Amino acid sequence: MAVIEVDSKNFDSVLRENKNVVVEFWADWCAPCKKLKPIIDKLANEFSEIVFVRFNVAEDSEIPKRYGVSAVPTLIFFRNSKPVDVIIGVTPENKIKRKVREFLEIL
Repeated sequence: MAVIEVDSKNFDSVLRENKNVVVEFWADWCAPCKKLKPIIDKLANEFSEIVFVRFNVAEDSEIPKRYGVSAVPTLIFFRNSKPVDVIIGVTPENKIKRKVREFLEIL
């Protein structure tokens, strides 16, 4: 499954409509975000039981502020529209994958 681009108009509805969501907060100017992008794309294809989305913080600061996002990239794991875990900064694929598996195990 492909990563979905979201913005302030559809962010809340995507959270409501999907039980398990991982949001990647990123920006065009962020070099570490560019390193993380292919990892998230790969995980989105590997874990179909999670909806992976991207939110560009340069386009809107209200949503990132709501969740305390102060650095990019930041991954927030949502279950039933509530944040349950976070990863800040570029993280190796194996560590992100471990977090994703832990996230799925606590269903």
